[in-house]
Amino acid sequence: MSGQGNPLLTPILDRWRNTPQQLVGIFHDGDTWNPVDAARFLQRALQFSALFADHSVAAGDIVLIVLEHGIDAHAAFLGAMLIGAVPSFMPSPSVKQDAGLYWRQHREVFSHTKPRAILVYDALLADLSAAAAGSDATVIAVSRARGAPAAAPARLPAANAIALLQHSSGTTGLKKGVALSYQAIAAQLSAYRDALDLDRVPEPRFASWLPLYHDMGLISSFLLPIWLGVPILSIDPFEWTKQPALFFDAVEKFAGTHAWIPNFALLHHVRSARGGHRRDLSSLSAIICCSEPNKPEAFDAFLERFAEWGVTGATLQCCYAMAETVFAVTQSRLGEPVRRLAVDREALQAEGFATVPRPGAQETVLLSNGPPIAGCEVGVLRDGAFAGESIVGEICITAPYLFNGYYHNQDATAKAFHGKWLRSGDLGFVDRGEVFIVGRQKDVIIVNGRNIAAHDVEAAVSRVPEVKPGRAVAFGNYLASLGSEQLVVVAERCGPRVDPGAAARAINHAVFQEVGISCGDVRVMDQGWLVKTTSGKISRSENVRKYQECIAQGRFD
Repeated sequence: MSGQGNPLLTPILDRWRNTPQQLVGIFHDGDTWNPVDAARFLQRALQFSALFADHSVAAGDIVLIVLEHGIDAHAAFLGAMLIGAVPSFMPSPSVKQDAGLYWRQHREVFSHTKPRAILVYDALLADLSAAAAGSDATVIAVSRARGAPAAAPARLPAANAIALLQHSSGTTGLKKGVALSYQAIAAQLSAYRDALDLDRVPEPRFASWLPLYHDMGLISSFLLPIWLGVPILSIDPFEWTKQPALFFDAVEKFAGTHAWIPNFALLHHVRSARGGHRRDLSSLSAIICCSEPNKPEAFDAFLERFAEWGVTGATLQCCYAMAETVFAVTQSRLGEPVRRLAVDREALQAEGFATVPRPGAQETVLLSNGPPIAGCEVGVLRDGAFAGESIVGEICITAPYLFNGYYHNQDATAKAFHGKWLRSGDLGFVDRGEVFIVGRQKDVIIVNGRNIAAHDVEAAVSRVPEVKPGRAVAFGNYLASLGSEQLVVVAERCGPRVDPGAAARAINHAVFQEVGISCGDVRVMDQGWLVKTTSGKISRSENVRKYQECIAQGRFD
């Protein structure tokens, strides 16, 4: 079982062979925590290997996995790898997501990737079979994986073989499949391990509620820990949404040391925490915020609320990551508070320079994402040339662990590069060797020549008491009568008793205080109006389309 030198799988299998009793993870299952050792996990993975082989899945075939969070999802992914297949997690449908968007996107994925098999939980079998009817994929119910396990593989996939596809959230069109080799994944994990300085922690344990179809969950909270031999404390993301305290339960009960979460989750924990029972979170070495712009106010709110539980200024950290680089590009320095940088907001908006605020100027405080991890270089592309420090441009990356390209999409792959440099699509700058992110190129709204970051507007709107947190979208809508874009905000009110007019006025005031621009149009809607992607993000493109349709058809009147 030692394999033939696969840099990702060989260390995992060798460790599990030598220490079958090693704890792979503790999985939250209903009201219980279910510990799983290496022997049990590997047996389940090999059962899936046998199931895939029985359905003629061979090396290089694409296997899409649509399972509820738990042991089977993790084991099926590894089981596909062990026979050389290329697995890819896909999200399950949710009542909180637009069903039409979900099935349309997934029919497109099935048509584009041409999977050999789709593994699905039994309750979704009929619907998914119907959606995949136009493809050649075999749809397999997870309950079929109950037979004898396959034999341990005599030979593992080559290091340069494609290990997996990581699909984008699809906020602006077709979900692109990021193809990653075993060699790239192992190189990234090795570099990121060094950045995490895990030797500081005697017995690391990674706590996570992240979905596995997102690169942050897949890499930081699945492949990285099993490659390192670090146990995972795993929670279903839907259960966490309903019971955020499950994360604190895992940390306190099992001495969790690390966690990766998006910025919004900090505020979700603050809002949902109840008085009374005090938790012990002192085992936490780092909560690493990633996946979306990190905000100082979210850090401050979390620290203020949970300081008495053992959270310190050095607990909250920042990471900048991309699926195309496997995961981490940068990492803030663990063991010390994240560096904050005050910049001149007007200069940033008008000129793209991150200057120190002038006397009397309004300032914006940004959080550092830290320096690039080992092997990674970051450049800032502006007007076709690479710029120096403190100048805003497109963040570009080169590293030995870049992706192999977008699966079956040569045009998108070619557009993603500027020579050897991967174009991130993110706007940012470098200061004293550390990377600061300003926003997404596609999410910049230009109002009368001033550049407004949509996420800054959305963060301000989410702090308005009348708005349901995280349920707002900002975008530009060009008006010929103005000769410019107007800033549009659509937000969901937090309850039916909220007066839409009063909420709109509060939103406009909050936005002006944040970015110095008044909204051209504010719409306050009932909960459920905004369209979300399958990864739970607000879909900017779909909501722009919906807004414009409502305007054209007079449905806002």
